[in-house]
Amino acid sequence: MLDTFNFPTPQTANYQEFFGGDQSNTKQTRTWVKPRGASMVRFMLIGAGSNGGNGNSTTGGGGGGSGAVTSWIGPAMFVPDNLVVTVGRVLGADTLIKYLSSNGENILLTATTGNGGGIPTAGIGASAMTANQFTACGIFTSIAGQNGATGSSTGAGASVSASATTFLSGGAGGSGGSANTGGSVTPNYGYTPLAATTAGGTVAGANGYFITQPIMVGVGGAGGTTSTSIGSAGGRGGIGCGGGGGGEDATTGGGRGGDGAVFIWAW
Repeated sequence: MLDTFNFPTPQTANYQEFFGGDQSNTKQTRTWVKPRGASMVRFMLIGAGSNGGNGNSTTGGGGGGSGAVTSWIGPAMFVPDNLVVTVGRVLGADTLIKYLSSNGENILLTATTGNGGGIPTAGIGASAMTANQFTACGIFTSIAGQNGATGSSTGAGASVSASATTFLSGGAGGSGGSANTGGSVTPNYGYTPLAATTAGGTVAGANGYFITQPIMVGVGGAGGTTSTSIGSAGGRGGIGCGGGGGGEDATTGGGRGGDGAVFIWAW
């Protein structure tokens, strides 16, 4: 197991991470087996971000909304020995942890996918999970995603500012009109912002990113730009984050939203 993002873990903890895999489908499904002797388990689920909207002949696209974040920590005795982990992808599947019993499929935890940007409307962030029977067995939180930003028909696309409630970001909006700039993205904690792109119609919006140290944060894609009859694509979102909207005339230019992820600790 590769500790891709260098998460800190309790000493002797078993830590596993699950990502979206290849680009051929809407989800990746794997199995998690509870380690022998575990006393506590922690789950963190991140829903996929969604795509930014394409521009059209008059208007830039809106940025995609980010996914929800769901966490649970509790005694291992309340966690089944075998679980199915489904990692949502940008095309619409939610991120899930399920238990398969003789009575069928039981969804224990969910982090839903954000909603895609339109023309010029912003994508809406994913809804938080509603508590269920399983969540009552431990400490549970679920946080809604951040909205993307709107596209423009007359100037720069709208920018995205850091959220006060989630570490994931929606995507910025694409620009409209001649040689205007795509929207920028400003993350939390002073991380490197994605500056507005000013090369009208020729340079795509900057791609977002996802990092965990020193503090976890995900960044959505910046908005695309436009000049006369040329629009550039929005940037791709980091894990769980929205893609940037395409600039005016970028008919296939909405940036791709980031896939979901699941992190599980047992000790």
